[in-house]
Amino acid sequence: MTTTMIKMSRSAILLLATLPGCPLVDVEAEVPEVCLTYPNLQVQSPAVGSLSQSFVFDDLSAVHDVAKQDASLSFVRAEVRVTSGIENLAFIDAVHVVVSSTDPATPLPPLTVYDCSGNCAPDGNALEVPAALVHNAIDYLRAGSLKIDLEFDGQIPAASWTMDIDVCMKGSAGYTVSP
Repeated sequence: MTTTMIKMSRSAILLLATLPGCPLVDVEAEVPEVCLTYPNLQVQSPAVGSLSQSFVFDDLSAVHDVAKQDASLSFVRAEVRVTSGIENLAFIDAVHVVVSSTDPATPLPPLTVYDCSGNCAPDGNALEVPAALVHNAIDYLRAGSLKIDLEFDGQIPAASWTMDIDVCMKGSAGYTVSP
């Protein structure tokens, strides 16, 4: 290849790389399931027909990098696991999990993202609840923290017990480098 041809090839590459609207790199990748876990939520309850618990995920480091990208994460499932105090979750007839922003000025509405009513199927000390709707979680994650409201219906035992809660999402993320 001659020197003139090399110079022309370099010029063509530079010209193509600087064309407006043409990205240098455009990557789209699947984001595998990622879960936020709230460990050891304390429950102290008399025998009642329903129970409500609330907590806040302040540590969103598991999804921090994804939330900064051009991404779409959908809520896919929640899981509740008893860690002490009771044997199982067989008493549960219904579970409703509402996700909201902790920012009172946000326009983001509270969402019932996980819901089983009459069709809950506890497996011993664990209960997995599928997403009730497909909704992009990114705006909620970018708000900096998530408030979770849990409501259990059934014959709640009079007991003190603890549980771990996972709120899980998956989706896709993109990254573009433009000149």
